[in-house]
Amino acid sequence: MRVGDRSTGREKKRNLERYSGLTTFIYANGHLALMTGEGSNSPSVCLGFDIHYPCCLNPGFRPDTVKGKRNLKDSYFNPDAKEDFGRVIDRSFTPATEILLDLLDDGLKCAVSISGAVVEHLEAWYPGTLELLSCVATHRNVEVLGATYYHSVAGQFSDLAEFSDEVRMHRDLMNEYFSVVPTTFAHTDYPISPATARALAGAGIHAAIIEGSEGPGAERDPNYIYTYRDLPVLVTHCDLSDDIAVRFPWREWDRWPLMADRYAGWVAASPGDCITLFLDYRVFGDAIDSATGILEFLRALPSALAAEGVTAVHPSDAARATPHGEIGKTTAPPGPQGCQRTILQQSALEALEQAGGLVTDPGVWRCLLDTDHIRRMAMRSVSCGRPLHAVSHQTTYDYFTSFMRILSDAEERSSAGTRSPKSALALRCVPPEKAFSFSSHERPVGYAAHSLQELASMLEFVPDDVIRYHVEREDFSRWIDQVIGDGKLAGKIRSVSDRIRLQSTIQKRIGKLWKRLS
Repeated sequence: MRVGDRSTGREKKRNLERYSGLTTFIYANGHLALMTGEGSNSPSVCLGFDIHYPCCLNPGFRPDTVKGKRNLKDSYFNPDAKEDFGRVIDRSFTPATEILLDLLDDGLKCAVSISGAVVEHLEAWYPGTLELLSCVATHRNVEVLGATYYHSVAGQFSDLAEFSDEVRMHRDLMNEYFSVVPTTFAHTDYPISPATARALAGAGIHAAIIEGSEGPGAERDPNYIYTYRDLPVLVTHCDLSDDIAVRFPWREWDRWPLMADRYAGWVAASPGDCITLFLDYRVFGDAIDSATGILEFLRALPSALAAEGVTAVHPSDAARATPHGEIGKTTAPPGPQGCQRTILQQSALEALEQAGGLVTDPGVWRCLLDTDHIRRMAMRSVSCGRPLHAVSHQTTYDYFTSFMRILSDAEERSSAGTRSPKSALALRCVPPEKAFSFSSHERPVGYAAHSLQELASMLEFVPDDVIRYHVEREDFSRWIDQVIGDGKLAGKIRSVSDRIRLQSTIQKRIGKLWKRLS
């Protein structure tokens, strides 16, 4: 068990030297941070836990395997989800929650974000665990945070109706199960925007936790309270969060093994008003095995922070402090975790937004909105309190392929129930093996269109020589006729070579198809 600091006498002396003096530098999280020594005050800490279990895909899904089946969710998503979730509960949720309840009884203040999806799964499969989490959510020392019901990417859509609906759905669920109405929102899966800020205000949200940036090149100091369009904002400290969520088990890390009192010293030495740590709950025992001592670290952390003079506070209380400044407009495009979107992520997000008007089963569509799906379409996604996601290009493409096959199948099967089945089929996305792959003299240029809308969007930036190549071969009209199934549009664009006219013709047709469905 690794509860206390077992540093050697020499290392303890070095640590004392780091913390002493009028002005010194602290080595933490792989970079140097300036602090003032004598007379400096320790910041407070907002400790939050993100309690969610993703809706995992069925990687073995094939359209011909679900013929005649009514409950498509059982075919689209992991058939072993109950058993897999049970293992997460045994390894992480149960032991971490039991520890957390003891800490709360001892006076720890923290925040929890509990997704609607995880409540549904627990109610159906593991009601005992839901009761245990209810003890946390209703504890006097816990603040329950607002969230999107499905841990959703809907906040990245141009139309925020689904985002607003999910925020309200989650608020109502928290009130129903735990008799609380959240006023602080955990907005950590993508940058906040003017539109999402307005939607949050309309749902009764008074403050938000947003995601910070990693490393010394971070755009803003995460140790202060800010405002965004008059909304108080707390910024997660990614480096300190990842010391726990990512680096804790790394034996190659020069700070390994990480002890609670050493970590508390880093927090106390950080300049600023408040350190916000927002951690994936599965870190404790699942993503990081309990044999590493991660659960003992959790148990020891509050007392170690208190010994350093660090006070744990609720996010809503921290948000009342005088803001350090205004956060400006976020950089575009706002991909997951503040990163530049990959081309696979961009394709999936565009297809998902379109699918909202095509998939008749909202349960299927909303499960596909889970941010975890989009994270898995990048070779490496920023962690910031989550387990690090780093895989090969082939793995990301395989996941994208499975995702698009499921989404395409859901749209195709929904078409029969629409006002115009032919229009719905023409608007649907297609799986990667049927996508239009742009080429130049038979050499792929690296991007593909999975729907009419994506084809129209890509025509804005596709090089002229690529367009000429496909027009001369009549590739656009052939794909629209044979794959999309819109012979009328195929005939209209067959002889069109001008980029603007080609794009406008396709876009007008898309508009007419949507009108037929409304």
